[in-house]
Amino acid sequence: MRLQDIRFPRQLEAEGIAETVRQALMAHMVKLWSGGDFDVPMITMVDPLKKVLQTARFRGQVRCGFEAISDKLASERKGIAGVRERMGTPYGDRISRLLLFSNDGAERFYRHIENLLQAHAPRLLGCRLDIDGSALGHLITGKDSRIKLVMIEHKAVVSEILRTVVAGCAVISPSGDEKHQQTDC
Repeated sequence: MRLQDIRFPRQLEAEGIAETVRQALMAHMVKLWSGGDFDVPMITMVDPLKKVLQTARFRGQVRCGFEAISDKLASERKGIAGVRERMGTPYGDRISRLLLFSNDGAERFYRHIENLLQAHAPRLLGCRLDIDGSALGHLITGKDSRIKLVMIEHKAVVSEILRTVVAGCAVISPSGDEKHQQTDC
């Protein structure tokens, strides 16, 4: 899946910022793993993004762990296939889930993420966070825990996270330096 070809949530398209989101994400792409050909956006954890993730977790809109995420996506794929069959429509052809992962995984971890992203395209967008698993775990649970992978399960939260990235609050410059703009994000 190429970022330039994906369709964003309707909410972002209705607001007229889908193309701005695309450009912001494409400006900060990194290789998923050294031997692969798959590029993903890189975003950093700044306070507005942290708040969105914590609120989503409290609302039950964040799923943690590779196995739980994989099972949920497989179940949803079956449901979508059933809807497509009954309705004859291209249901599920835009991003509705966001896969966020830490920057301290092993190559094998990132290869598994690549497989997951390819299997569930175009509904699933993956982004590497400029944060390690311990910090992500603490952010999500409020405790000392290690979480390397989370999935945002609600398209409104996916849109809110992508708005935060567009607002300039969570981008990594190509040199790897954080850039923070003062905005209302």
